[in-house]
Order: sequence, then structure tokens, then C-alpha cells
Amino acid sequence: MLELIYSSGEYNSTAHIRGPKGVICIHDLTWITDRQDLLNIYYWESWAVLQGAYHCCFSIPGKVKLL
Repeated sequence: MLELIYSSGEYNSTAHIRGPKGVICIHDLTWITDRQDLLNIYYWESWAVLQGAYHCCFSIPGKVKLL
């Protein structure tokens, strides 16, 4: 189960999501809430980017990082 451990706000926010691979920080999210379906998408898409995959939104330099 993923956990939203920090969010600077619901819209245009920075979020820290804890999951099985560690805590991932995502900047400039359009919308974040503590719904597991959304956390799952954000976390695993960000993890893929950290592993070298391309994503139209998350591949912007500095957008995602592993804390």
C-alpha cells in the first residue's frame, strides 16, 4: 500500500509518496489526493522515469527524485 506522506496542497503541488522502492518526491503535480488509485499511477510512473523510461509529464528534469 502506498502512502502520501507529504503534500504542499491539492493542486499544483509537491508530493512525497512512500512505496516499496522508497520515498519518491514529485514536483508540480496538477492534482494530488490520498486516493490509492492515483498514488499508484503517480508512484509507479515516476519509478519508471527514475529507471530511465520516458514519460510525457514526469521526464522533465528535476520533476521526480528518489528521497
